[in-house]
Amino acid sequence: MPYHTIIRYCSGFILTLALAFAPALPAQAAPLTQRDWMIALVDTLGWSYGLPDEPQDPDYINILNGNRTFRFEAEDSYARGEDPVTQMAFQNFGSFSGSGWLHGAQEPRPVHLRFTLPLAGNYRLEARLRGADHRFSIGSKSVEVGAGDQFTDVLIGHFEFSAGAQEVQVILPANGSLDFIALAAPNLTSLAPTDGWHPDDQLSWSDMHATLVTLFGLGDIFPPLGPPLVMEAEALQQDAAEVVSIPYLGSPSGGKWLRAGPLPVKVNFPLQLPASGFYDLTIRAMGDPLQVTLGGHLALTRKAGPALEDHQFGTLFFEARSSVTLELPPGGGVDQLTLTRRQVDAAGVTRLLGLNTASPPTPSALDTLTRQLAAFRIER
Repeated sequence: MPYHTIIRYCSGFILTLALAFAPALPAQAAPLTQRDWMIALVDTLGWSYGLPDEPQDPDYINILNGNRTFRFEAEDSYARGEDPVTQMAFQNFGSFSGSGWLHGAQEPRPVHLRFTLPLAGNYRLEARLRGADHRFSIGSKSVEVGAGDQFTDVLIGHFEFSAGAQEVQVILPANGSLDFIALAAPNLTSLAPTDGWHPDDQLSWSDMHATLVTLFGLGDIFPPLGPPLVMEAEALQQDAAEVVSIPYLGSPSGGKWLRAGPLPVKVNFPLQLPASGFYDLTIRAMGDPLQVTLGGHLALTRKAGPALEDHQFGTLFFEARSSVTLELPPGGGVDQLTLTRRQVDAAGVTRLLGLNTASPPTPSALDTLTRQLAAFRIER
Protein backbone atom coordinates (compact mmCIF):
# COMPACT_ATOMS: atom_id res chain seq x y z
CA MET A 1 0.00 0.00 0.00
CA PRO A 2 1.39 3.51 -0.81
CA TYR A 3 1.46 5.07 2.65
CA HIS A 4 3.50 2.72 4.78
CA THR A 5 5.87 -0.24 4.36
CA ILE A 6 3.96 -3.54 4.40
CA ILE A 7 5.69 -6.61 5.71
CA ARG A 8 4.08 -9.58 4.04
CA TYR A 9 2.94 -12.67 5.84
CA CYS A 10 5.63 -15.31 6.34
CA SER A 11 5.92 -18.66 8.09
CA GLY A 12 8.23 -17.22 10.73
CA PHE A 13 5.56 -14.75 11.85
CA ILE A 14 3.00 -17.54 12.18
CA LEU A 15 5.43 -19.47 14.34
CA THR A 16 6.20 -16.58 16.65
CA LEU A 17 2.52 -15.80 17.15
CA ALA A 18 1.75 -19.45 17.78
CA LEU A 19 4.47 -19.56 20.43
CA ALA A 20 3.21 -16.31 21.90
CA PHE A 21 -0.27 -17.60 22.59
CA ALA A 22 0.29 -21.32 23.07
CA PRO A 23 0.78 -21.27 26.88
CA ALA A 24 -2.22 -21.58 29.13
CA LEU A 25 -3.46 -18.16 30.15
CA PRO A 26 -4.06 -17.36 33.83
CA ALA A 27 -7.77 -17.03 34.56
CA GLN A 28 -7.19 -14.39 37.22
CA ALA A 29 -5.48 -11.91 34.84
CA ALA A 30 -7.12 -8.48 34.65
CA PRO A 31 -9.11 -7.93 31.44
CA LEU A 32 -7.35 -5.90 28.79
CA THR A 33 -8.95 -2.90 27.12
CA GLN A 34 -8.58 -1.50 23.62
CA ARG A 35 -6.43 1.20 25.22
CA ASP A 36 -3.86 -1.44 26.18
CA TRP A 37 -3.72 -2.69 22.59
CA MET A 38 -3.42 0.73 20.96
CA ILE A 39 -0.66 1.79 23.38
CA ALA A 40 1.18 -1.49 22.76
CA LEU A 41 0.99 -1.03 18.98
CA VAL A 42 2.29 2.54 19.00
CA ASP A 43 5.09 1.84 21.48
CA THR A 44 6.19 -1.52 20.07
CA LEU A 45 6.21 -0.49 16.41
CA GLY A 46 8.33 2.59 17.09
CA TRP A 47 5.68 5.22 16.43
CA SER A 48 5.82 6.91 19.84
CA TYR A 49 7.93 9.81 18.49
CA GLY A 50 4.65 11.45 17.52
CA LEU A 51 3.29 11.46 21.06
CA PRO A 52 3.36 14.48 23.38
CA ASP A 53 5.00 14.25 26.81
CA GLU A 54 1.75 13.25 28.48
CA PRO A 55 -0.19 11.39 25.77
CA GLN A 56 -3.94 10.91 25.97
CA ASP A 57 -6.21 8.53 24.07
CA PRO A 58 -6.71 10.88 21.07
CA ASP A 59 -2.93 11.11 20.60
CA TYR A 60 -2.64 7.35 20.13
CA ILE A 61 -5.76 7.21 17.96
CA ASN A 62 -4.44 9.96 15.67
CA ILE A 63 -1.33 7.91 14.94
CA LEU A 64 -3.19 4.62 14.43
CA ASN A 65 -5.94 6.16 12.31
CA GLY A 66 -3.34 7.77 10.06
CA ASN A 67 -4.77 11.29 10.34
CA ARG A 68 -2.46 13.91 8.81
CA THR A 69 -4.60 17.06 8.79
CA PHE A 70 -3.93 19.44 11.67
CA ARG A 71 -4.60 23.02 12.71
CA PHE A 72 -2.59 24.74 15.42
CA GLU A 73 -3.98 27.95 16.85
CA ALA A 74 -1.31 30.61 17.23
CA GLU A 75 -2.65 31.77 20.60
CA ASP A 76 -2.34 28.22 21.96
CA SER A 77 1.02 27.35 20.39
CA TYR A 78 3.25 30.41 20.78
CA ALA A 79 5.98 30.70 23.42
CA ARG A 80 3.94 32.50 26.05
CA GLY A 81 6.16 34.72 28.17
CA GLU A 82 8.93 34.72 25.53
CA ASP A 83 7.34 36.09 22.37
CA PRO A 84 6.68 39.86 22.52
CA VAL A 85 3.20 39.74 20.96
CA THR A 86 -0.34 40.42 22.13
CA GLN A 87 -3.38 38.14 21.99
CA MET A 88 -6.47 39.77 20.47
CA ALA A 89 -10.05 38.58 19.94
CA PHE A 90 -11.96 41.29 18.05
CA GLN A 91 -13.24 40.77 14.49
CA ASN A 92 -12.35 44.09 12.89
CA PHE A 93 -9.98 42.32 10.48
CA GLY A 94 -12.27 39.45 9.55
CA SER A 95 -13.19 36.10 11.03
CA PHE A 96 -10.70 34.09 13.05
CA SER A 97 -10.68 30.60 14.55
CA GLY A 98 -10.05 29.48 18.11
CA SER A 99 -10.14 31.89 21.04
CA GLY A 100 -8.23 34.70 19.35
CA TRP A 101 -5.16 35.68 17.32
CA LEU A 102 -1.70 37.16 17.80
CA HIS A 103 -0.79 40.74 16.98
CA GLY A 104 2.66 42.28 16.63
CA ALA A 105 3.73 45.85 17.31
CA GLN A 106 5.13 48.89 15.48
CA GLU A 107 8.20 46.87 14.54
CA PRO A 108 8.67 43.22 13.46
CA ARG A 109 8.25 40.68 16.27
CA PRO A 110 9.18 36.95 16.45
CA VAL A 111 6.65 34.20 17.23
CA HIS A 112 7.74 30.65 18.05
CA LEU A 113 4.96 28.16 17.37
CA ARG A 114 5.57 24.87 19.21
CA PHE A 115 3.48 21.76 18.73
CA THR A 116 3.67 17.99 18.41
CA LEU A 117 3.09 16.37 15.03
CA PRO A 118 1.80 12.77 15.32
CA LEU A 119 3.02 11.56 11.92
CA ALA A 120 5.88 12.42 9.59
CA GLY A 121 5.36 13.43 5.98
CA ASN A 122 5.56 16.06 3.29
CA TYR A 123 3.00 18.59 4.49
CA ARG A 124 1.27 21.50 2.81
CA LEU A 125 1.63 24.43 5.23
CA GLU A 126 -0.91 27.25 5.27
CA ALA A 127 -1.51 30.15 7.63
CA ARG A 128 -4.19 32.76 8.24
CA LEU A 129 -2.38 36.11 8.19
CA ARG A 130 -2.91 39.83 8.08
CA GLY A 131 -0.23 42.17 6.79
CA ALA A 132 2.66 41.94 4.32
CA ASP A 133 6.11 40.37 4.66
CA HIS A 134 5.63 37.58 7.20
CA ARG A 135 8.75 35.41 7.33
CA PHE A 136 8.33 31.70 8.15
CA SER A 137 11.30 29.55 9.14
CA ILE A 138 10.89 25.77 9.07
CA GLY A 139 14.14 23.99 9.81
CA SER A 140 16.77 25.39 7.43
CA LYS A 141 14.17 26.83 5.04
CA SER A 142 12.81 30.36 5.13
CA VAL A 143 9.83 31.71 3.18
CA GLU A 144 8.39 35.23 3.02
CA VAL A 145 4.66 35.66 2.35
CA GLY A 146 2.09 38.34 2.84
CA ALA A 147 -1.58 39.23 2.95
CA GLY A 148 -3.80 42.31 2.87
CA ASP A 149 -5.47 44.34 5.60
CA GLN A 150 -7.93 41.52 6.36
CA PHE A 151 -7.22 37.98 7.55
CA THR A 152 -6.39 35.81 4.54
CA ASP A 153 -5.49 32.12 4.24
CA VAL A 154 -2.05 31.96 2.59
CA LEU A 155 -0.08 29.00 1.26
CA ILE A 156 3.41 28.95 2.78
CA GLY A 157 4.69 25.91 0.87
CA HIS A 158 5.38 22.18 1.18
CA PHE A 159 7.84 20.97 3.80
CA GLU A 160 9.13 17.67 5.18
CA PHE A 161 8.28 17.23 8.85
CA SER A 162 9.35 14.40 11.12
CA ALA A 163 7.04 13.08 13.80
CA GLY A 164 7.36 14.66 17.24
CA ALA A 165 8.05 18.09 18.72
CA GLN A 166 8.14 20.94 16.18
CA GLU A 167 8.91 24.63 16.14
CA VAL A 168 7.90 27.00 13.36
CA GLN A 169 9.25 30.53 13.73
CA VAL A 170 7.30 33.44 12.27
CA ILE A 171 8.54 37.03 12.10
CA LEU A 172 5.41 39.18 12.22
CA PRO A 173 5.80 42.44 10.27
CA ALA A 174 4.95 45.78 11.81
CA ASN A 175 1.26 45.58 12.86
CA GLY A 176 1.07 42.07 11.42
CA SER A 177 -1.27 39.39 12.77
CA LEU A 178 -1.37 35.57 12.85
CA ASP A 179 -4.44 33.42 13.54
CA PHE A 180 -3.32 29.80 12.93
CA ILE A 181 -1.16 27.49 10.89
CA ALA A 182 -2.56 24.36 9.20
CA LEU A 183 -0.67 21.29 7.99
CA ALA A 184 -2.10 18.71 5.62
CA ALA A 185 -0.73 15.57 3.96
CA PRO A 186 -2.55 12.53 2.54
CA ASN A 187 -3.91 10.36 5.33
CA LEU A 188 -2.41 6.92 5.92
CA THR A 189 -4.24 3.60 6.12
CA SER A 190 -6.27 3.41 9.32
CA LEU A 191 -5.43 0.71 11.87
CA ALA A 192 -8.50 0.17 14.03
CA PRO A 193 -10.97 -2.45 15.23
CA THR A 194 -13.99 -3.06 13.03
CA ASP A 195 -16.11 -0.47 14.91
CA GLY A 196 -13.27 1.98 15.50
CA TRP A 197 -11.35 2.67 18.69
CA HIS A 198 -13.24 2.68 22.00
CA PRO A 199 -10.38 2.77 24.52
CA ASP A 200 -12.41 1.68 27.57
CA ASP A 201 -14.00 -1.35 25.85
CA GLN A 202 -12.66 -4.76 26.77
CA LEU A 203 -10.15 -5.99 24.21
CA SER A 204 -11.36 -8.87 22.05
CA TRP A 205 -9.64 -11.15 19.57
CA SER A 206 -11.65 -9.59 16.75
CA ASP A 207 -10.16 -6.18 17.63
CA MET A 208 -6.68 -7.62 17.34
CA HIS A 209 -7.54 -9.54 14.17
CA ALA A 210 -8.67 -6.42 12.32
CA THR A 211 -5.56 -4.43 13.20
CA LEU A 212 -3.11 -7.27 12.49
CA VAL A 213 -4.66 -8.10 9.11
CA THR A 214 -4.43 -4.43 8.07
CA LEU A 215 -0.99 -3.95 9.58
CA PHE A 216 0.56 -6.82 7.63
CA GLY A 217 -1.55 -6.46 4.48
CA LEU A 218 -3.01 -9.97 4.75
CA GLY A 219 -6.54 -9.32 3.48
CA ASP A 220 -5.96 -10.79 0.03
CA ILE A 221 -4.87 -14.13 1.51
CA PHE A 222 -8.44 -14.90 2.57
CA PRO A 223 -10.98 -16.39 0.12
CA PRO A 224 -13.74 -14.35 -1.55
CA LEU A 225 -17.13 -14.38 0.17
CA GLY A 226 -20.27 -14.20 -1.91
CA PRO A 227 -20.84 -12.54 -5.30
CA PRO A 228 -19.19 -9.17 -6.04
CA LEU A 229 -21.11 -5.94 -5.48
CA VAL A 230 -21.20 -4.01 -8.76
CA MET A 231 -22.28 -0.37 -8.99
CA GLU A 232 -22.86 1.23 -12.39
CA ALA A 233 -21.65 4.82 -12.57
CA GLU A 234 -24.38 5.93 -14.99
CA ALA A 235 -27.04 4.94 -12.41
CA LEU A 236 -25.74 7.40 -9.79
CA GLN A 237 -27.57 10.57 -8.87
CA GLN A 238 -25.24 13.33 -10.07
CA ASP A 239 -25.29 16.35 -12.36
CA ALA A 240 -21.72 17.22 -13.32
CA ALA A 241 -20.77 14.32 -15.64
CA GLU A 242 -22.50 13.25 -18.84
CA VAL A 243 -23.90 9.78 -19.49
CA VAL A 244 -22.32 8.61 -22.75
CA SER A 245 -22.14 5.46 -24.88
CA ILE A 246 -18.96 6.07 -26.87
CA PRO A 247 -17.89 2.62 -28.12
CA TYR A 248 -14.31 3.33 -29.23
CA LEU A 249 -13.12 4.33 -25.69
CA GLY A 250 -13.53 0.88 -24.16
CA SER A 251 -16.21 -1.68 -23.43
CA PRO A 252 -18.58 -0.32 -20.76
CA SER A 253 -20.95 -2.76 -19.07
CA GLY A 254 -24.49 -2.06 -20.21
CA GLY A 255 -23.13 0.17 -22.98
CA LYS A 256 -23.18 3.42 -20.94
CA TRP A 257 -20.77 5.26 -18.64
CA LEU A 258 -20.04 8.69 -17.13
CA ARG A 259 -17.61 11.13 -18.71
CA ALA A 260 -16.26 14.47 -17.49
CA GLY A 261 -16.31 17.50 -19.74
CA PRO A 262 -13.65 20.24 -19.89
CA LEU A 263 -13.51 20.50 -16.07
CA PRO A 264 -12.69 17.94 -13.36
CA VAL A 265 -15.71 16.10 -11.96
CA LYS A 266 -16.26 14.27 -8.66
CA VAL A 267 -18.34 11.10 -8.78
CA ASN A 268 -19.50 9.70 -5.44
CA PHE A 269 -20.40 6.03 -4.95
CA PRO A 270 -22.39 5.69 -1.68
CA LEU A 271 -21.81 2.27 -0.12
CA GLN A 272 -24.26 0.17 1.88
CA LEU A 273 -22.35 -3.05 2.44
CA PRO A 274 -23.64 -6.20 4.15
CA ALA A 275 -21.01 -5.73 6.89
CA SER A 276 -17.84 -3.84 7.71
CA GLY A 277 -14.81 -5.77 6.56
CA PHE A 278 -12.15 -6.30 3.92
CA TYR A 279 -13.08 -5.89 0.25
CA ASP A 280 -11.21 -5.92 -3.06
CA LEU A 281 -11.80 -2.64 -4.88
CA THR A 282 -11.82 -2.44 -8.68
CA ILE A 283 -12.84 0.64 -10.69
CA ARG A 284 -13.25 0.64 -14.48
CA ALA A 285 -12.27 4.13 -15.53
CA MET A 286 -10.08 6.29 -17.77
CA GLY A 287 -8.14 9.52 -17.32
CA ASP A 288 -4.88 10.67 -15.78
CA PRO A 289 -4.75 11.02 -12.87
CA LEU A 290 -7.63 9.17 -11.19
CA GLN A 291 -7.96 10.37 -7.61
CA VAL A 292 -9.94 8.08 -5.31
CA THR A 293 -10.95 8.83 -1.71
CA LEU A 294 -12.24 6.04 0.51
CA GLY A 295 -14.65 6.97 3.29
CA GLY A 296 -13.47 10.58 3.19
CA HIS A 297 -10.16 9.44 4.70
CA LEU A 298 -7.73 7.50 2.52
CA ALA A 299 -6.69 9.08 -0.79
CA LEU A 300 -5.31 6.91 -3.61
CA THR A 301 -4.08 7.96 -7.05
CA ARG A 302 -3.81 5.91 -10.23
CA LYS A 303 -2.55 6.75 -13.70
CA ALA A 304 -5.13 5.53 -16.20
CA GLY A 305 -4.98 5.35 -19.96
CA PRO A 306 -7.11 7.02 -22.64
CA ALA A 307 -9.71 4.21 -22.67
CA LEU A 308 -11.82 2.43 -20.07
CA GLU A 309 -10.02 -0.36 -18.24
CA ASP A 310 -10.14 -2.04 -14.83
CA HIS A 311 -7.91 -0.59 -12.10
CA GLN A 312 -7.40 -2.68 -8.97
CA PHE A 313 -6.77 -0.92 -5.67
CA GLY A 314 -6.10 -4.01 -3.54
CA THR A 315 -7.86 -5.41 -0.48
CA LEU A 316 -9.00 -2.58 1.79
CA PHE A 317 -11.09 -2.21 4.92
CA PHE A 318 -14.52 -0.62 4.45
CA GLU A 319 -17.12 0.32 7.00
CA ALA A 320 -20.63 -0.94 6.21
CA ARG A 321 -21.82 2.64 5.56
CA SER A 322 -19.12 4.40 3.63
CA SER A 323 -18.36 5.93 0.24
CA VAL A 324 -15.87 5.96 -2.60
CA THR A 325 -15.34 9.33 -4.29
CA LEU A 326 -13.62 9.42 -7.67
CA GLU A 327 -12.29 12.69 -9.06
CA LEU A 328 -12.13 12.50 -12.84
CA PRO A 329 -9.74 14.75 -14.78
CA PRO A 330 -11.10 16.67 -17.78
CA GLY A 331 -12.23 14.15 -20.37
CA GLY A 332 -11.92 11.26 -17.90
CA GLY A 333 -14.65 8.72 -17.31
CA VAL A 334 -15.88 5.90 -15.10
CA ASP A 335 -18.01 2.89 -15.94
CA GLN A 336 -18.40 0.86 -12.76
CA LEU A 337 -17.12 0.08 -9.28
CA THR A 338 -16.78 -3.48 -8.01
CA LEU A 339 -16.31 -4.64 -4.40
CA THR A 340 -15.52 -8.28 -3.61
CA ARG A 341 -15.75 -9.21 0.05
CA ARG A 342 -13.03 -11.33 1.68
CA GLN A 343 -13.88 -13.93 4.32
CA VAL A 344 -11.73 -12.44 7.07
CA ASP A 345 -13.50 -13.98 10.05
CA ALA A 346 -12.30 -14.95 13.52
CA ALA A 347 -11.89 -18.62 12.64
CA GLY A 348 -9.88 -17.86 9.52
CA VAL A 349 -7.56 -15.39 11.26
CA THR A 350 -7.06 -17.82 14.14
CA ARG A 351 -5.98 -20.56 11.73
CA LEU A 352 -3.81 -18.24 9.65
CA LEU A 353 -1.92 -16.62 12.51
CA GLY A 354 -1.84 -19.63 14.83
CA LEU A 355 -3.48 -17.74 17.70
CA ASN A 356 -4.83 -19.48 20.78
CA THR A 357 -8.23 -17.81 21.25
CA ALA A 358 -9.70 -20.21 23.80
CA SER A 359 -9.55 -17.42 26.39
CA PRO A 360 -9.73 -13.62 26.09
CA PRO A 361 -6.41 -11.79 25.54
CA THR A 362 -4.47 -11.31 28.78
CA PRO A 363 -1.53 -9.09 29.82
CA SER A 364 0.97 -11.97 29.65
CA ALA A 365 -0.15 -12.87 26.13
CA LEU A 366 0.01 -9.21 25.07
CA ASP A 367 3.53 -8.88 26.47
CA THR A 368 4.68 -11.91 24.51
CA LEU A 369 3.06 -10.66 21.31
CA THR A 370 4.62 -7.20 21.60
CA ARG A 371 8.06 -8.78 22.00
CA GLN A 372 7.48 -10.58 18.70
CA LEU A 373 6.14 -7.49 16.93
CA ALA A 374 9.22 -5.53 18.01
CA ALA A 375 11.25 -7.54 15.49
CA PHE A 376 9.35 -5.95 12.59
CA ARG A 377 10.17 -2.55 11.12
CA ILE A 378 6.96 -0.91 9.89
CA GLU A 379 7.11 2.78 9.04
CA ARG A 380 4.10 4.98 9.58
